[in-house]
Amino acid sequence: MAERGIFFTGAGGFLGRFLLPHYLNRADTDLFLLENGPFCARLRALVEASVPDEGLRARVRILEGDITRPGLGLAAPVLEELKGRVTHAVHLAALYNLSAPRDLSVRVNVDGTRNVLDFLGGLPHLQKFAHTSTLAVAGTHTGVFTEDDFDRGQSFKNFYEETKFLSEKLVRERRDTLPTVILRPAVVVGHSVTGEIEKIDGPYHTFVTIARHLQLVMPDCGPVKCHIAPVDFVMNAYHALFEDDSSAGRVYYLMDPNPLTYNAFFDLACAEWGRMKPLVRVPARCLKPLFRLGVVERLTGIPREAYLYGDQPIEYDIAKSTAALARNGVACPPLPSYIGALIRYFREHYHDSGVRRGKWWEGSQ
Repeated sequence: MAERGIFFTGAGGFLGRFLLPHYLNRADTDLFLLENGPFCARLRALVEASVPDEGLRARVRILEGDITRPGLGLAAPVLEELKGRVTHAVHLAALYNLSAPRDLSVRVNVDGTRNVLDFLGGLPHLQKFAHTSTLAVAGTHTGVFTEDDFDRGQSFKNFYEETKFLSEKLVRERRDTLPTVILRPAVVVGHSVTGEIEKIDGPYHTFVTIARHLQLVMPDCGPVKCHIAPVDFVMNAYHALFEDDSSAGRVYYLMDPNPLTYNAFFDLACAEWGRMKPLVRVPARCLKPLFRLGVVERLTGIPREAYLYGDQPIEYDIAKSTAALARNGVACPPLPSYIGALIRYFREHYHDSGVRRGKWWEGSQ
């Protein structure tokens, strides 16, 4: 039996696949990976490909379950075994899609988190729990939003934001009894070296616009920042802060401390692609009615849900998070150093059947 036992939800999702390798080949760690039935085979293949040593592979248990069910859908003997084995826990599983219906978003993101917390509350040896939140808990807030901010009376642009806010609220209510670190990633884009993604979302909608040669007339987002970060940085940062002995009870952003504006991001993407930059920028307020009608979305490929983020002047104060990551030797690469990798991967794989197009029913991770 290993010294530590880490329980994961969502280990087979996009984020999990970049966090899991930090632990797969460690002899001092047993892994208990909760995965929903349809995704178990993919997770099993990842483990087999990543852990050639059979002895180390035996330390990895894939548990077929469901966070939306009480007891996580696990049999009583399995739950009893986990009580004696789990010392750490990571909650990554979520439904991430800006157009998902509220009932499904609540079931996965809110009820699922509540069921995870109930399970963790019964673990006598739990030393640390990492909850994956998001910068989007800020909702419609404008101005500065810090690591210490949570409920500022904000409303929400979609059910994803609302339900991730509610899930973080549940976690906050139990921090007195569970040693918790809350991690709020930026909008996660592809790997900074390979460009790997699995879903067309967020800033990738602007790549669709460029691919359609429709970039000459674009919304003017003014000073609004594009808060993105590559998945390898986000998960390296996640791992560093989860392992940091001083992180319990704190909230951290996993973000670029020097984000570009949306306008600058789009100009940079055009330059990297070799296309002309926009000739006309239309004030965002003038395009809102067209987005409501769906005209602009059909033409450009930018859905209304994504457009709303380019019209929200919000600044994230992440000074404490950046300092904590610096102490752990982790820093976000500047966007100009990796946007080429994002574009190359997008251009090579945009039409692949395996790259999702943002359908809500394919949005869990």
